[in-house]
Amino acid sequence: MQLQELGSSTWLSPARVAAIEKLLASTPLGREIVSVKIWAPGGRVVYGENAGQTFPVTDDQEQAWKGVVWSDITNLQDHENASQRGRFTRLIETYVPMRIEGSDRVIAVAEFYQSTAPLDAEIAVAQRRSWAVVGLTTLLAYVLLSGLVRRGSDTIARQQQALQEHVGTLESVLAQNAELHGRVSRAAARNAAHSERFLMRVSSDLHDGPAQDLSFALLRLESLAVHAAGHAQAERALHTVEHSLESALREIRAIATDLRLPDLLGLGLREALERAIRDHRRRTDIGASRDGLLPSLAPSGGAAPPGTQLDAGPLPADVPLPVKITAFRIVQEALNNAARHAPSPAGVTVTAAVQEGWLILQVLDHGPGFTWGGEALEGHLGLVGMRERAESLGGTFTVTLRPQGGTCVEARLPLRPEETDV
Repeated sequence: MQLQELGSSTWLSPARVAAIEKLLASTPLGREIVSVKIWAPGGRVVYGENAGQTFPVTDDQEQAWKGVVWSDITNLQDHENASQRGRFTRLIETYVPMRIEGSDRVIAVAEFYQSTAPLDAEIAVAQRRSWAVVGLTTLLAYVLLSGLVRRGSDTIARQQQALQEHVGTLESVLAQNAELHGRVSRAAARNAAHSERFLMRVSSDLHDGPAQDLSFALLRLESLAVHAAGHAQAERALHTVEHSLESALREIRAIATDLRLPDLLGLGLREALERAIRDHRRRTDIGASRDGLLPSLAPSGGAAPPGTQLDAGPLPADVPLPVKITAFRIVQEALNNAARHAPSPAGVTVTAAVQEGWLILQVLDHGPGFTWGGEALEGHLGLVGMRERAESLGGTFTVTLRPQGGTCVEARLPLRPEETDV
């Protein structure tokens, strides 16, 4: 109301100036205001410290002339604020457009300067409250997280303790298992030695008992042949008996020879396998030799039969005696089975190789072939014995049908049975 006369006048009357000063002095808002300027169009000050002076219109004042209330914190760098710069470093500067009553036409702009102290105090209070909230929130989160971490740590500690107990139990079980395995291996070796000694006694008993009796019977038949001379029927009967006794004597001597284990202690693994082949060649017509190493076993006037060979890579010479005995017996029995069930002009191939501490033995024949599932078969009782020999050392034994025909007898034997896991 005090500024309406600026709609028709370029200056405020002294009465209006006095009314404005009284209003500022008697109201709470007026006491908070540091300085007031009233601007007329063109940047002329019509009320305030710089009344009568003209200054450039600032961007903030320009917004007020467009009808916008504008407020900001000023650093008092404008020319019209020279008097305040000595007392304040910054103030709240507010531009308010003044309109003619009942119209939107702006006739003046009132500029108010307020101290920032109340605002700074409120900001400080708000900051302290914010920091208090942040601190309390952080403390609460820390307490919650500490509880979670403590429970997690306790759970981990319990699990670690349980794991250590399980590991200790497992180590104890493994140690017991290793001890038991060592005992089993040593027992298997002792059992193999006992079995070989028993077989040697049986061999000696066969040689000194039934074989001698049959030999004596054959000698007696020769004396009886004189009395049967001229009697055709008696001669035929004596001939039949003599043939049967000779066949039985050969069988008993062959069995006694097979039962008696040769001295393998001074032989390497390769020599033990060659010995098994050599003994087999002496008893059968099936070739099972190693080309170039056993020329004495080749047929007279020629080389060994085609495909009958010991195909062996580098083999260790120093292996435990139970391994040599088992390898010898398996090859011996497999060759006997091949001669009995799968005779072939192509002969038999024996392969031997070492892979990662294991001896891989294969006896390959060219017969009809079959796959053995581990059951006891009539006429194949030796398969069970070979499997038991291999498994007593911690090895494996399989019999499978070869894709190209024939049978593959394979034994996997540990070169160091005492180090093999069971």
